[in-house]
Amino acid sequence: MELINNWTDENRADYGKKVMAVQHSLKATGLFEDDALAAMLDRHPKHLLDVLALPSDGQFQEYKDQHLTVDFGDASGKTLVAAAKSGDIWINVREAMNTHPEYIEVLDQLHDELEERAGKNKGRRNCRGGILLSSPTARTPYHSDPTITHLWHISGHKRVWVYPLTQEFLPDEAFESIVIGEMNEDVPYQPAMDEDAGVYDLYGGEMVSWPHRSPHRVENQNYCVSMVMEFSTPQSAFINGGMMTNGLLRRHFGMNPSWENASQFERVIKSATGRILGKLGAHRSYKRKDMVLFKLDETAPGFIQSVTPYERAF
Repeated sequence: MELINNWTDENRADYGKKVMAVQHSLKATGLFEDDALAAMLDRHPKHLLDVLALPSDGQFQEYKDQHLTVDFGDASGKTLVAAAKSGDIWINVREAMNTHPEYIEVLDQLHDELEERAGKNKGRRNCRGGILLSSPTARTPYHSDPTITHLWHISGHKRVWVYPLTQEFLPDEAFESIVIGEMNEDVPYQPAMDEDAGVYDLYGGEMVSWPHRSPHRVENQNYCVSMVMEFSTPQSAFINGGMMTNGLLRRHFGMNPSWENASQFERVIKSATGRILGKLGAHRSYKRKDMVLFKLDETAPGFIQSVTPYERAF
């Protein structure tokens, strides 16, 4: 069974350059039904599982429009699925598609089909696949991804906004913060920005991709299951390395560098420097702490109970 359906010559031309959507048949594998997901969650490493919540209006204003970490303890897979279906929860099963044999097989097939349809010379590497289970009330705040990201939506109704890749919507300084770990992908957002966004309603069976770094946000309309494929390419690594250098120059030396206005020579030097600095850990002092603000509680409204904040150690 082919997993990517109805790929056209136009898709091949637009891939990586424009927002585009194609159909897929991941749901037919049976791996994304509730029972299969619960069984997989019971086996999944705890350190690769993020259970998150968004604060309601008036709560935790210092964390406004950010996902907040939930301590899920020893919750079973069935409990986690129930929380995602009924609570105020967003679950990211990181590297699920790289960890469990039956999911690895599917990710490998997707990657092969993508290579065949989009071109074998796109340079994809370090491909990772995470599974998202998210509540009817869940939303993913306005953000940008440092990786190339494809959203394979499987079930439920999501609405996705994708914004122009300009300084107005993604200032260099904001993306630098993401690359050096100062900010967890979330970017300052104003509702007026929506006037310039492309809006896409997904009902299951669609894959949406967009150019690297494009800001976007997502709102659920009901309980949803999706798979997110992330990988790097030589071009994305080139940009991220340069942004790493610019971010450190801005923070260490008070400079105001611009990636958009830099010459190609300057970009090459900064990209190489940034990759070296990243390997040396020069950005580690800027990494934000992952603070736990809730615990999972089946008896609490929305399945979450607030706690005195503490740093994540699980």
